[in-house]
Order: sequence, then C-alpha cells, then structure tokens
Amino acid sequence: MRKHIKKIASITLASLLISSSVPLYAAQATTLQINGISRSLKVAPIVEDGTTLVGLREIFEILGVTVNWDDTTGAIKAKTTDMELTLIPGTKTAKINGAPVELSTAPKQVGGNIMIPLRFVSEAFGAEVKWDAANNIISINTAPQTATEKQEIKQIEYPTLNIAEEGSKITYEEAVAKALKNSLALKSIEESIKIAEESLKHARSSIVTYRPEVNDYTKEVSYYVADIGTISSLLALTQADYGVTAAQYQKEIQEGVIKYQVKSAFDSIQKNKMDMELLNKTLENAKMQLDVITQKANLGLESDFNKTKEEQNFKEQQKQLESLKKSLDNEYIKLNRLMNIDEKERPALEYTLNFTPLEMSENELDAYIERAMTTDPSIILKEEAVKQAEYNLHLHVSSQYNPADSYAVKESKLKQARMDATQAKNELRDKIRTTYNQIKQIEEQYQVDTSNLQQAKEQYNILKTQYELGMVTELNLKQAELAILSAQVTQEKTAIQHAQLVYLLNNPYLL
Repeated sequence: MRKHIKKIASITLASLLISSSVPLYAAQATTLQINGISRSLKVAPIVEDGTTLVGLREIFEILGVTVNWDDTTGAIKAKTTDMELTLIPGTKTAKINGAPVELSTAPKQVGGNIMIPLRFVSEAFGAEVKWDAANNIISINTAPQTATEKQEIKQIEYPTLNIAEEGSKITYEEAVAKALKNSLALKSIEESIKIAEESLKHARSSIVTYRPEVNDYTKEVSYYVADIGTISSLLALTQADYGVTAAQYQKEIQEGVIKYQVKSAFDSIQKNKMDMELLNKTLENAKMQLDVITQKANLGLESDFNKTKEEQNFKEQQKQLESLKKSLDNEYIKLNRLMNIDEKERPALEYTLNFTPLEMSENELDAYIERAMTTDPSIILKEEAVKQAEYNLHLHVSSQYNPADSYAVKESKLKQARMDATQAKNELRDKIRTTYNQIKQIEEQYQVDTSNLQQAKEQYNILKTQYELGMVTELNLKQAELAILSAQVTQEKTAIQHAQLVYLLNNPYLL
C-alpha cells in the first residue's frame, strides 16, 4: 500500500506543477498540502460533531483515484489498480476491497458535494492526514521512501522525433560553396565586372590632356572643341568607374541572396521532415483509435457513423502525409538546383539550430540602423548613383552633339537620384526596426512554446504513472506522447523562424 501511495503522490506532485490545470480560488479557500506542495480546494471542509468532512470527489481525483457513481444503488466507487472503495451517503459502513470499514461519520451530501471524514482518507491510503482549522490547511504526508522504493524510481525518458537521414551528408557551408560556384546569376555579374573594368581602363587612357590643332576654326573654337573632348572623356571615366563599383556591390548582394536561399532551403526541408515525422506518429495513434472503434462497432458498442468518421479522418491524414512528401521533394529540388546537382539526390543535411535570444537594446538598435545607412550595399549603390548624377551635372557642357541632354534634365536626374536614396534609407530603417520587433515577439513566443512543452511533459508524467497503475489505456499514453512531440515541433519551428529573422537583420539588404 505504501508503494502505491508513493505513485499516487508522484501523480499529484506532477499535476501541481501544471499551471494550466490548477484553477484559481479565493484567497480564503482551503489549501491542500501533499508532502508540502500546496493546492487550493474548491470545496471547503466542514466540521460536524468534532469530525472534519472534506469533498470526496475533489480529494480523490487529486490523488489520481477514479470516482464513479452507481445510479442503481446510490453507491460511490473509487478505484485504483489494487484497491476499490465503496461508500454510500448516509451510511457509516464503507468497504475497502470488500472488507467493511466503520466511519466515524457517515458520508453526506452538502450543496451538491459528497463529504467524507478526513480520517477515512488516512485509513484508505495509509497516509498521515491533518486538518489545520486555524489556517484552513489540509496536510497529507506519506511515509518516507525505503531504499528499495528509491531504487525503483527511474528518470523518465520523453519521446523525441527521430528524423531518418539517408544519403551522403552535407553541411550548410558545403552547400553554400556549391551554390556560389554554380550560380549563373553570379557568373553573369562577374562577367559584368570584367566588362566594367575593361571600360574603365579604356576610359582612363582616352582622357584628352592636350588641345589639338584645328585648321579650319578660330583659336576660340579650337579651345572649345578641345574642352568638349576632355569633359566627354571625364564623363566616360566616371561612368565606367560607377559601373565597376555598382557591379561589385551587386555581386556582394547576389552572394548574400544565394546564402539565404540555401539557408531557407535547409530550414524548409527540416520543417517538412518534422511535420512528416509528427504526422507518422499521429497516424499510428489514429490507426490504434480506428482499430478500437472497429472492434467496438463489431460488438455493437459503437455506431457505424463514428466508425466511418474515424476511417475518413485516417484517410485524410494519409493524404496529408502524401502532400508533405511532395512538398519535401519540391524543397529538395530547389536546393539541388542551387547546388547544381541531380534533382533526384537526397543528401542528408547536417542541420543544427541553437536558439539564442538577440542581445540588442533599443539604443543599440538605433546605432545599428545608422551604421546600416553607410555600410549596407543597397544604400551604397543608391549613394553612388547620386555621385554619378552630380558628376554629370558638374561636367555639363551645352553642345550641338547632345541637345536633348540639357542642364535642366541633368539637374532633375540629380534630384531624382537623391530622392531615391532618401526613400531607400527610410524604407530600410523601417524594415530593420520592424524585423527587430518581430524577433522580440518571436522570443516571447519561444518562451510560451517552452512552457507548453514542459506542461506536456508533466502531463505525460502523470499519465505514464497512471498507465503503470492500470488507470489509463495505452492509447491515452500515446496521445500524451504525441502532445510532447507536437510541442517540440512547434518550439523548433519558432526557433527556425527566429534564426531566419536574425539572419535578415544582420544582412538588411535582403529585407
């Protein structure tokens, strides 16, 4: 009996840790303490003829005892795996495993609650029970564990998702290297850089450094023509220089885009695999549930409607699994194309993710945003466009060769370039701040996910102990396992989303 009490106490202790399952009561509510752990009671004890009476159902259910009401006899039956209690309101005689036990006061109904003597709890479960009327505290203390009982306690192993990986392994860094090496877009930009550098070299060698002889013009006209040639050469030089700078920053941006594409592919594949594994576990439970309902239906204990409904649910989940498989294939195809490998290959991704909160205050964010205004390649490109427009304006010469390219046109182009740069900066500031706020929100969500996972584990602890006591079915335990796995997947997805946003924050030009 004492060993049984230890198991019941473990159920109670675990249940008290689950905040969502602990109701809130008034400040003056009676407190139940089990081995020093407190819990408020809805039903306040009463004292009758010197005997303290407590709410039967509430006390027993907290102790993990199943309580049923027999409408025929009016008896109340409380069951565990090795004990059955029988009480009848208004009758002092109760039964423990069929043996009669005399109660000091008969159980009675008060306000819809069956009240029983507090001492009977002690007699039924072999525990020390005390009632502190002054402080409204009921204390239930079990005897210390023996060495043998301590040896029987084992650390609970919680279920985890086991994602099977086949094929040759590849790290994120290796995938990025392959993608950079085989990117046609990147190769095109590299060719653009070569062209721009060749144009710059030619522009430098073409600058007019002298005034040529002009046989048919006056001296002034000769100087004017020479000046036009010099200015045209300078314009060509600045344009070529801008072309090289722009192409280099475009290459930096494209490399960042490729790295992020590989990261997104890794993340999507991991999420798909987690969803598939979770759905496989769900299908196992659904099949078990379907088998139970089918057996009951064959015995006439379940309706055909419920059986058909369960069959449809099982088939729908099978369809969802097939859909996830196709989605996984699509994600692999995207990754393989980035790396320029066979679309049918399924490399095993070495995927590791550690959730780390972003250490950046609001003040640090402001400083980071201002640094981005001078270091982000997308902003630098806009600023270079402004410089180019300024050069074009400063080196303007009215001539018959470019009548449409007036000073006013160049002045408008400069204004337009400056407005584009200002707008780009304002948009980037907003995007960085929005991303920062999203990261902070996700960090809060991660804490919620962590709490939900812990609650799922604690609920599993209770059901596992009850399963070992024969109080719940294997299906109940499987559902608790599934709840843990589902909470794990949710937490992992939140961590993935957080890592993606942190990556974008560190590379604002991708926003």
